[in-house]
Amino acid sequence: MSDSPTQAPANGGGLTWILGATVVAGGLGYLIQAAVPAFLTGEQYVVFSVFWSVVYLVVSGLAGVQQETTRASRSSDTGRGWPILRRFASIYAVGAALVIAASAFFWAPRVFGDHAVALVAALAAAAVGYTFVAVISGALYGVRDWRGVAGMTVTDAVLRAITVGVAVVLGLGVAVTGWAVALPFAAAAAILWIVTGRGIRNRVEVDATLRVLLRQSLQTVGASIATGVMISGLPFLLGIAPLGVDAALLASLILVITLTRAPLVIPLLALQSYLVVTLRDHPAQARRRVLTWGAGLLALTAVLAGLAVYVGPWVVGLLYGERYELPSGAYAAIVGSAGLTGLLCITGPAVLSAQRHTAYLAGWATASVVTVATLFVPIDGLTRVLVALVAGPIVGVVVHAVTIARRRPTATA
Repeated sequence: MSDSPTQAPANGGGLTWILGATVVAGGLGYLIQAAVPAFLTGEQYVVFSVFWSVVYLVVSGLAGVQQETTRASRSSDTGRGWPILRRFASIYAVGAALVIAASAFFWAPRVFGDHAVALVAALAAAAVGYTFVAVISGALYGVRDWRGVAGMTVTDAVLRAITVGVAVVLGLGVAVTGWAVALPFAAAAAILWIVTGRGIRNRVEVDATLRVLLRQSLQTVGASIATGVMISGLPFLLGIAPLGVDAALLASLILVITLTRAPLVIPLLALQSYLVVTLRDHPAQARRRVLTWGAGLLALTAVLAGLAVYVGPWVVGLLYGERYELPSGAYAAIVGSAGLTGLLCITGPAVLSAQRHTAYLAGWATASVVTVATLFVPIDGLTRVLVALVAGPIVGVVVHAVTIARRRPTATA
């Protein structure tokens, strides 16, 4: 197979496009989460933040569809892969919507209150839309169409910033704001398909049948659900765990976790598919790259955690006054946990790129189980949350590290 023009600058050019799009999308998402509390009451903010959390928990789970699509997709002159990927996306979209609808009775009234029906419908719409975002993005990653990937990322974020901004500024309520969060997924998928669909249909090839993709994706989706539990799903978990803290402290925890973890975790989450492709195509360099990237991340985390003790309370006080307060030491622990979670976002692609699906799932699942279990340990509520944030990713990194250490440097993906 001959190299395409997009393959030549695979590392430098690709990373530039992906990081640029991630900065734009991450900045807009960060702006939404920072601005929305100023327009809502504390009670409304908790409902909105929990809905946002559940949406991105679902998105995080379905990101496993993107990871498997990325791993399986390659550029080819035959272009026979799209019919398989189209059926793959349709099965997951329908399945996700049905799971949400069938399970909503057991949890939605508790977490969404009077807005349960509207927000469950919005959540199902988000799941369907994001499934197609995931498969289209995965195919674009697989054929190294970095501009297409960047376009999808930025389009989705810009649309969401506009819709949510209009909803909160006009005071349209939590239910409408929920739909404003959900609809941009489908809109972004439709726009990018119009722009890039022909190229995908003509170029993408996959290395597995539909049955194999479905089987292997169960493990990547399982790992991604665990990822979501530890990252996007934290506000949801904090909302249902018996922490024994008052509403003000709970709101403060959710806000500080959301704002201080995002700069480290969100970019690395956005780079998951890029890292899978890079490590898959250069297996001899995988171990060295993971060690180098991991050491750099931990060094940066140590610096940011130290700064957070002094800067974090000042920034939150400047933005929100005395509405959201936490002890200064909690900021350092939360930032430190973000770095450890980010490390999992490096070790995970390394394991998946070697087609070690079971080990990939085991690392994320173990980390998630430890995080959730710790939230139910009968100790002080704030301490319990901080220990859970740190302990989970440490265990998960150890599981992945053992697998990476056993991988032959010259193995093929």
